Amino acid sequence: MDIVVVGDINADLILTGLPSLPAFRELKHAKGMKFTLGGSSAIFALNIARLGAATGFVGKVGKDHVGDFLLDALTTAGVDISRVVRDAALPTGICVSMSFPDDYAMVSYPGVRESFVLQEVDVDYVKQARHLHLSSFYLQPGLQPGCLELFRGARRAGLTTSLDPDHDPHEKWDSGMQQLLHEVDLFLPNEIEAARISETRELADAAKYFGGFSHTTIIKRGHDGVSVICGGRVTSVPAFQIHPVDTTGAGDSFDAGFIFQHLNRAPLQTCIAWGSACGAISTRALGGIDPFPTPSEVEAFLAERQHEAASLGGEPVPA
Repeated sequence: MDIVVVGDINADLILTGLPSLPAFRELKHAKGMKFTLGGSSAIFALNIARLGAATGFVGKVGKDHVGDFLLDALTTAGVDISRVVRDAALPTGICVSMSFPDDYAMVSYPGVRESFVLQEVDVDYVKQARHLHLSSFYLQPGLQPGCLELFRGARRAGLTTSLDPDHDPHEKWDSGMQQLLHEVDLFLPNEIEAARISETRELADAAKYFGGFSHTTIIKRGHDGVSVICGGRVTSVPAFQIHPVDTTGAGDSFDAGFIFQHLNRAPLQTCIAWGSACGAISTRALGGIDPFPTPSEVEAFLAERQHEAASLGGEPVPA
């Protein structure tokens, strides 16, 4: 396998066309709805498999119809689900997302996801891959204590690693993160997550903090693009100009495009271009997986936007 993804999987119910968030005791009608695969790790796994990476997924779902639906989606995309745990004790989780063109609000029922622990991960299976990826560190309290062991073991076995932290609902922003960052090759937070974890406000201060680790940090900044931090230096790269329909899973789609090219040993500029293109294209329709592009669609998108794509190189960043 090229990559094994360990992490969260749930269903997403996405509502669009709301005039605003409802207040208490207020009913508002949505104009659009989609029920689809969710969970940052699962979205990433399906999307990078669609690009052509041989992908395995390790996670946990309930023994229910929702779990069947999610695993069917992964299997259809070619993801190996042979190490997914099924547990009848709790139902599969679901996230309700109220999506607006440039933002979103979510309510999540974690379900069986929170009971997923390292002892349920087939570590020998993970070590068969070239790369380990984990998303939603802060949303998986059962798995958190074992992440350091998982990542250390993967790196000792010769794998490269990547981590997307997601939001910490408890606003503590540690839970072992500081130790874990020493075992990560690619760290992919968004702007808020990067600021909270580094306890900084300015990008230059975040660059100094993350520069103390040996990894490359790619901070996703939405319509402001991305900032790449490596060796204490920061390079800011603009985003493609688009008119988004739904931003659900856009960050996970960026991760998929970036890491797909990283696995191909492509130059950093190519990784950024593919990540940015995948993230932009993924906002064309509802959900984190249906609008995700094929490789030929990414190439066509970049060809049509050669002028914008040329600006994604930025200043040279140390490897």
